Amino acid sequence: MPSWRSRGQALGLPQFTGGFVIALCAQVLGAIVYFIGLRPHPLKVALSRGESVASTPSPAGGFTLLRTVPAARRAVLGVALSHAVMVGLMFMTPVHLTTHGATLSVVGLTISLHVAGMYALAPVFGWLADKLGRAATVLVGQALFAVALVLTWLGADHQGLVLAALILLGLGWSASTVSGATMVTGSVATHDRPGLQGTSDLTMNLCGAAGGALAGPVLALVGFSGLGLMALVLVAITTVTAMRSLRSGSDTPNPAEA
Repeated sequence: MPSWRSRGQALGLPQFTGGFVIALCAQVLGAIVYFIGLRPHPLKVALSRGESVASTPSPAGGFTLLRTVPAARRAVLGVALSHAVMVGLMFMTPVHLTTHGATLSVVGLTISLHVAGMYALAPVFGWLADKLGRAATVLVGQALFAVALVLTWLGADHQGLVLAALILLGLGWSASTVSGATMVTGSVATHDRPGLQGTSDLTMNLCGAAGGALAGPVLALVGFSGLGLMALVLVAITTVTAMRSLRSGSDTPNPAEA
């Protein structure tokens, strides 16, 4: 079976660039699917099932909604912190593995299975969010995170345990973000969702960038085990916010979704 290196070289490209070509093709294919498949626009469909466009009040800004709607604030915080946990640990895993003698094949397998965990079971976690409740599924994700981080603490020097931790990390991210995203949109009325969703995406990506940037210095100071323990603090915060959502009843769908 040809390697990534030989695939890139077959196209006259430098070694290790074959994966970028595949990613580019996937991005183009995804853009085509969105362009063709999202017709009519989902927002127009949602509005047609509820208030008419003419009677819809002016939407509130995303940051205004975060200040005034506690359910929206909790949902966005949970998604953002979950993303930060995943990015921080994932970014440093190749560095940790290679410095401890892992081959490129082991690193590639670990990250590949991690990414598979992030996306392969997304439909299952969406189903769980409908059956168990959104906040409850976020808690499932945080439990998966906690097990993954404990494995990085106890088995940082064992490649098999690191592999298992990264798979669980991907599954935890999937459960938390799939259910958390539905909590974001379900926390406000239909006409406010675009602004809140944009703010959620911005916050999520800023927290992910911060998690990746801070993970390097943390790894240098306290090692991979310490990085896992420190990430548990973010998991604890997200767990508390999800439990508050359960107690407040904001785990149920917004009437505007019907």
